[in-house]
Amino acid sequence: MKISLSKTAYTLIVIVLGVLILKQGGFLFIPLAFSFIGVSFYLRPVQWLESKGFNSILSIFIPLLTGSIIVFFVGYLMTFQIFQVAQSMDSDVNIENTSAKIAEFFNDKVPAGMMSIDEKEVSENMKNMLGDVGMPLIGGTFKTTGLLLTYGTLALVFTFLILLYRKGIADVITHLGSKANAKEHTQLLLRLAKTGQQYMSGLGLLIIILTTLYTITFYAFGLKYSLVFAFVAATLAIIPYIGTTIGASLPVIYAYITYDNHFIALGLIGCIVLIQSLEGNFLTPKIVGGSMKLNPMASLMALVIGNYIWGLAGMVLFLPLAAMARIVIKEIEPLKPLAELSGDKITNSE
Repeated sequence: MKISLSKTAYTLIVIVLGVLILKQGGFLFIPLAFSFIGVSFYLRPVQWLESKGFNSILSIFIPLLTGSIIVFFVGYLMTFQIFQVAQSMDSDVNIENTSAKIAEFFNDKVPAGMMSIDEKEVSENMKNMLGDVGMPLIGGTFKTTGLLLTYGTLALVFTFLILLYRKGIADVITHLGSKANAKEHTQLLLRLAKTGQQYMSGLGLLIIILTTLYTITFYAFGLKYSLVFAFVAATLAIIPYIGTTIGASLPVIYAYITYDNHFIALGLIGCIVLIQSLEGNFLTPKIVGGSMKLNPMASLMALVIGNYIWGLAGMVLFLPLAAMARIVIKEIEPLKPLAELSGDKITNSE
């Protein structure tokens, strides 16, 4: 096979420029990408309202307003609870007990005469550290909330406009190229919308199930703020592979430094491992994975590339966007091998 150096160089230049444009233009492309996912999610209720006689603007406005109210209400409750957790850190954490165990563990492991640490010194350092947790956490929450509100508002505006002009946009896309391919383009758009709908609805159901399981587990162990920790752990499931692990580690750390009985933390670890095994081997593949049709390698690459380009937002967005991109490139003859390489049936042989 003869490789054209000029075509290879041209392809690399296009890829590099594309990455730079996406990275530098994140303020625009991040809400736009969220709006693409939102359009696929809201399309069905909008069409249902239009079939009932509502005009286009009202049919779009009602679902968007309902969804925004739900998200705002849940976000407000969680933010309030985060403030409560931050303010109670000093009173809830058993600093003396924890610092004593740290000092005892360190002094037992390090040979005598080499180095030793004082329990009171550890206690003072922990108090200073925890004293600095509250305000930065609150400040970080305000900063994140402001950023989310900015991106969320732009995403809502883009979603509204795309839904409003969707017929015209669809007509332009379906008539790209020859008229003979118009029907194929229409089917392609329908598959893209269906993928987005299945991903969003599956992800929402997964978060509800995980929140319920985590809440029951944390409450059974007597952990304070069980619902907050459970919701955070479940919501981080939107970040594949690592999200639930990061989220579930928070209540374990809190239980370890809060309660004298460290078997509570060990029990939490055991239950969390069981829940994550259930989530990784059954819930996610059955509820969310069926709509992605991506193999683990392609999913992990999408996760890493998304994190590099857009950070946390990229880790959330690039998995469904990669699944949609696979549907598109599967229709392009020269790129079909790439679509097969990223598919979930790559290990199957005929």
